[in-house]
Order: sequence, then C-alpha cells, then structure tokens
Amino acid sequence: MAEQKIELRKTRDFSENLSDTFSFIRQNAKPLLTSFLAIAGIFMLAHSLLNGLYQRNAVGIFRDLIGRRANSGSPYDSPFATMFSGTYFILLLLALSNFIAMNVVVTCYMKLYDASGGSAPTVEEVWNEFKKYFLKVLIYTIPITLLAIIGFLFCLVPGIYLSVVLAPFAVVIIVEDETFGGGWSRCFAIIKDNFWVSFGIYILVYLICAFSGGTISLIVSGIAGAVSYFTTRDIATTVVVVTSILNIFSYVFFLIFYVSVNLHYFTLTERHDGTGIMRRLDNLGQTGSNFNDIKEEF
Repeated sequence: MAEQKIELRKTRDFSENLSDTFSFIRQNAKPLLTSFLAIAGIFMLAHSLLNGLYQRNAVGIFRDLIGRRANSGSPYDSPFATMFSGTYFILLLLALSNFIAMNVVVTCYMKLYDASGGSAPTVEEVWNEFKKYFLKVLIYTIPITLLAIIGFLFCLVPGIYLSVVLAPFAVVIIVEDETFGGGWSRCFAIIKDNFWVSFGIYILVYLICAFSGGTISLIVSGIAGAVSYFTTRDIATTVVVVTSILNIFSYVFFLIFYVSVNLHYFTLTERHDGTGIMRRLDNLGQTGSNFNDIKEEF
C-alpha cells in the first residue's frame, strides 16, 4: 500500500510537525534534494569557498598580530583593518544570500507541491518560482535581519520575539505573494496565541539540523586538517577547495529546518483562516479526492 501523501494545509501539534517534517522529506527526497542542490548549490559552494579562503587568511593575520612588535607600523595599518575588509562584508552578504536561497527553494517546492495536490514539481518549475521571489525575499529580509540583530544586542528578549514571529516571513511572501508590509502584518496576525509552541518547534529543529550539519563539518575539517599536517607539500588552497565542496553536505540538513517552519506556517494559517478545510469541502465528491485520513482540530 502506498504511503499517504502529506497534506500541507492542516493543523499539527508539536510532535505531528516533527513527524510530518521527516515524512515529507522522505517522500520527496529525490526531487526535493535535486532542486535544492541544483538551484541553491551554487550559493552554498560560493559561500563555502569564500569562507574557507577568508578563514585561511584570517589565521595568517592573527599570526602577524601575535608576532608584531608594539612600536612597529602605523595604528591605521592594523591587521584587524585587513581582517574586517570589504571581503568580510561580501562574505556576510553571501552568507545571507545562501540561507535565503535555501529557504526560497524549499518554499517554492512546497508551494508547487501544495498547488498540484501533492505532486512533486520539477527542477524547472521550482527554478521559475525561485527567479520570481529570490531577490524580493533577499531585499525584504535585510531590514528584518538588522532589526533582529539590534534586538539581540540591546535586549535579548525582543530579538528572540522578532525571530520567532518573523520566521515564516519568507513563506508568507512566496505562498501568499505579499508585499513587505503585508508579510510583516501577516506574521504578527497568525502567531497570535501560538508563540510558545512556535518557539519550541523552531528551537528543536534548528538544534537538530545545526548539530547534524556541525558534525559533518567537524568530520570534514578534521580530515582536511590531518591531510594538511601529514602532507609535506603546500596544498592549503587545494584543501580549502575540497573542504568547501564537501561542506555542502552539511547544508542539506537545513532542509529539516525549512520544511518544519513551512509546515508550521500552514498550521498557523489553517488555525487562523481554515483554508485547508474550505478546500476539502470544495473538493468533496470530486473523483480522486480522499481526505478520510486527515485529522483536524476543532
């Protein structure tokens, strides 16, 4: 018997969100992973490469700083000025673009999956949606990220609150085709009475993907370090390139986080709007409609 496809637009509790997250990834493993790597892979590779080269240069800068004499050079010639150069800020922007690209790919995939009634979209279909929303979401996310950072710096609680409330912001923009103001208002509207369960879900799935991805990165870095130590030739640049490529596998675990956030968005909107129930009522009597196994909360 074929496994029941995941219905996105329904209410879920904490455990159901986790269960459906892994079920959705398992059922859509090949098409979802293909779209994820084919579209967001270039951002992952670019960020990993630049990050690896930057860290390699940063190690040399710290060595210069430690061995530097107190009376040598000008204070304006500090190694820190080199470390926080234009490359550093390009790296920050590339890091943001990387995470936005991963988020947009997953969200576009799930949007098309929902619109087709549970059929896996092709890479081309996901790419067409990605082109429409990536730049829009990236631009909209910059002020939101700055607000969250300010909230964390000056008082931890506002930063946490904004991060939880605005976690589904990209999903709202893509699925509902909202403007910045509309997406902002929508996030605050659907989070009502659901803050703590949202906080718990986001923290847990982030820890899962961060731990899993971090473990892969640690293993890759350990192997790369061992190769560099036991090799007599200077192959530092080669090691950086190979390590960057292998570290892409650590990003795959962020699928867990983004799928979970998106599923929780559908839960929040279902509780707020009941669109899933209305859709099933509209489909009653149509050939092939089978929603007997879908549980709802009333």
